[in-house]
Amino acid sequence: MQIHGKRMDSKGRGTMTRNSTPLAINKLKKWWDSEEKILKCDLPFQRHSGAWNPITKSSLIRSLLADSYVPPVVFLKDKTGTDDKGKDTHTYNILDGQQRLTNIFSFLNDEWALHAETPAIEYDGFPYDIAGKKFSELEEELRSLILQFKLSVQFLENYTMQEAEDLFFNINSGVALSAVQKSKAKMGTDMIVYLSDLLRGTFFAQAVHITEAQSKREEDLLMLIQSVILLDNRFDGIEYKSIAAAFCQKYAADLRDNYGDEHRNILSDTIGYLDKAFSSKNKFLRKNNVPIVVVIARVAYEQGIKPEEFKLFINEFSNQVFPSYDNASGSGNIKVKLVQMRLRVMFLAFCKHFSLDAGKIWGPFASGIDLYEGLLPEDGLLPDTLDAEDSVGGTTEEEGENTEVPEEPASPDGITEDGAEIPTNEGEANVKN
Repeated sequence: MQIHGKRMDSKGRGTMTRNSTPLAINKLKKWWDSEEKILKCDLPFQRHSGAWNPITKSSLIRSLLADSYVPPVVFLKDKTGTDDKGKDTHTYNILDGQQRLTNIFSFLNDEWALHAETPAIEYDGFPYDIAGKKFSELEEELRSLILQFKLSVQFLENYTMQEAEDLFFNINSGVALSAVQKSKAKMGTDMIVYLSDLLRGTFFAQAVHITEAQSKREEDLLMLIQSVILLDNRFDGIEYKSIAAAFCQKYAADLRDNYGDEHRNILSDTIGYLDKAFSSKNKFLRKNNVPIVVVIARVAYEQGIKPEEFKLFINEFSNQVFPSYDNASGSGNIKVKLVQMRLRVMFLAFCKHFSLDAGKIWGPFASGIDLYEGLLPEDGLLPDTLDAEDSVGGTTEEEGENTEVPEEPASPDGITEDGAEIPTNEGEANVKN
C-alpha cells in the first residue's frame, strides 16, 4: 500500500527509515544548483526563508571556518527512477536546516558579506581577518574550508506526508516560531498549498503593507486565516472570541480536511477580486485592516461592484475620519467586539458610498448582530430614523483595558520573549464544512 508514493504497511501506517551521512557543502551546493533540482526546499509547511539577521548568518559561516559544531540537517529522500547504469536516482527536500543551508548557499553566491564585527579566525597557525568580506574575498584556503566542510545529514525515506508534518512540528516545538508558523504543520499540506497560492496573488504579495518582521513571522498567512474566520462567521455563524494568533492556530488545525469546495470558492473568488482591485502597495492595507477589507470585498463582489471602484472606496475610506473605527483599531483590536465594530463601520460607509440600503443586503457578520451597535454620531453613519441615544452597546472601559497583542507587537503574536506561548482562555475553534 502506498500514500504519496511512500510505502505503508497493511494497516496504513508509515514504515519510515532513517540514516545519517556526512556530506560536503560543495556537493550539497551542486545538488541545489542542479537543473534537476536534486536538493530543494518547497515543503508547504516550512517557514519563509531569509529570517536570519546578519550577525547570526555571519556566526554560522565562522563556525564552518573554525570547524565548530553545526547541527545536523534533515532531508526527505524520494526515489525518482534509475540512471543509465541502473542505479537509483533521488531528490531531497529539506525538512530541517533550511535557514542554515540557504544562507550558506547565498554566501557562496556572494549575495552578502560577513558582518563588520565578525571575529577573526586562526587556521594552520595563522590569523585571518574575515570581517566584512564576501565569499570571493576570502583567502583560497578559507574558501576551500567552507566548501569541504561536512554537514551531518539525516535522510528520511518511506515517510508519509503526515509523518513529515508531525516531525517538522516536533523538531521546531522548542523554536521560537510564531503561532501561525506552528499551525502550518497541523493544517495539512493540501490546505497550506491552497492558502499559499492565494498569498501569491497581487493583493497579498504586492498591495498589503507588511513589515520585514511581520514577513518573517508569516503574518500574511495570519491575516488570511483571520479573513477565513470572519467569512466563516458571516456565512456559517461560526463564533469566535478574538482573531488573535493563538486562536487562529487552533482554527487552522481544524481546517485540515474540513474546508470544502463551497468555502474555498467563496475565499478564492474574494481574494481573486482583491487581486484585480489592488496591484501596488497601499498604506491602508495593514494587519489591522486587511481581514476587514476582505469581508467588505466579499460584499462588493456580491453586489457587482467593479474591483477598481472598490479600490477607490477603500482609498476614500482611509482618508476619512470614523471615530468608532479608530477607537476599535488600538490595543486589543483582535477582540470580537472591536473586530465587529470595524466591520460595522466599513460596511455602513461602503453602503453609503455606493447608495445601498444597508438593511436590505447581507451584512458583514453573522445574523443577530446589531448593525448600529455602539456607533458614534460623529461617524455620520447612523440612519435618520435612529437617534444616537438609541445606539446601544459599544466598547466598555473594561473591554478597552485588555492586554491582547497590539497592532505592532514587540514579539511574535502568541509568543513571549522567551519563546513560550501566551496562555489563552479562548475556546476551541469550530469549523463547518
